[in-house]
Amino acid sequence: MEAVKIKARIDEQRRLVLLEPIPLRPGEVEVIVLYKEPETASEEPGEWPVLNGGQYLGGTLRREDIYDGPR
Repeated sequence: MEAVKIKARIDEQRRLVLLEPIPLRPGEVEVIVLYKEPETASEEPGEWPVLNGGQYLGGTLRREDIYDGPR
């Protein structure tokens, strides 16, 4: 089996349109489509949730810190 990378696009009727000729003999092939979806505003890094560590910032999380003393 041989792998060939070619440029293509999906048209409005969801058909695969090749943008360049395929350098292979006619015959049956398997096609894998890698599709990059358009990015949306919610995927921007500035919109990721932010965690607030409160009183635990820079310290340790020992059992005594979480609960009121040793058990």
